[in-house]
Amino acid sequence: MNRRSVRHLCPACSRPTHGPRPGPLLVALATTLIIVAGCGPKDPRITVQGTVTLDGQPLAEGRVGFIPDDKALGASGASIEEGRFSIKVYKGPSRVEITAQQVGQRPAAPGALPEAGIVVWSIIPARYNEKSTLSYNVQSASDRPVFNLTSEK
Repeated sequence: MNRRSVRHLCPACSRPTHGPRPGPLLVALATTLIIVAGCGPKDPRITVQGTVTLDGQPLAEGRVGFIPDDKALGASGASIEEGRFSIKVYKGPSRVEITAQQVGQRPAAPGALPEAGIVVWSIIPARYNEKSTLSYNVQSASDRPVFNLTSEK
């Protein structure tokens, strides 16, 4: 009997199946491909921890962003809490942007909802965020960038 014309019964439904059963080599190859496909490249970014002060005091909360000079690499961002941040960044020079906001209340118009008087503004000058002049050249995970910011007077 020709091996190609042999029909096997499906173990689940007992219907005939076409073709030979997969051999142990094919099963081993498929298993290896599944395992290898799950192993992607290692993340090339480095975790760096740093500090941010505003007028000599730790920045209570905000955001820091590292935008690599190499445009092929993606930007990274992290939260700042009590003046400290931890961020995964690419090695090399980056432009740094730091933002923080404050929420306040202004008198609402007569008859307006109380939420209408809520105001949000940046407490960090533009020279540290959208017009940032800050930069940092990341070399290793032992780097500890320090950004001492001053507010506009």
